[in-house]
Amino acid sequence: MPSSFPCKLGDVVVRFAEGDEAWLAGAMLFEEDGPVAALFVAPEAGGDRAVFVRDAVGAGMTWLAPVARGALAVPREPPHALEHEGVRYERARRLPVRVSRVGSGVPTVGDTAIVAEYAGPANLRLLVVAGTAETLAWKGAALTEGEYDVLPGGKETLEA
Repeated sequence: MPSSFPCKLGDVVVRFAEGDEAWLAGAMLFEEDGPVAALFVAPEAGGDRAVFVRDAVGAGMTWLAPVARGALAVPREPPHALEHEGVRYERARRLPVRVSRVGSGVPTVGDTAIVAEYAGPANLRLLVVAGTAETLAWKGAALTEGEYDVLPGGKETLEA
């Protein structure tokens, strides 16, 4: 697992603004030549939560909640812009990746996917994972260091 990921499987992430927390029970690991990003899921957080991180120093994390299936129509190739609930999001990044799943509560999208990160006004974010089996989306907010804390869990890693 890249050392630049701010969290790992088994950790608890606390978001200060809302006093919300997420125990990272599972993850989708996104890889090119090596791990480039991960979507951690916290299905028991009193409402599903997810945390998206990238392998980039200072990238922070994105605090997310799933978008209901069918609420956002996304083709296999995520477009340059999307609108959801009256908010326009511009694609900031597109990553064709291999997908592996570890832990529990992780949705199945297929073995390969396109991960599309979208930026909206202020810190609003939308994440689309367009996989070979299914396309799923999450919406939320980008967090910077100081807006969250990571409480170390066990010694679990993302390596399958």
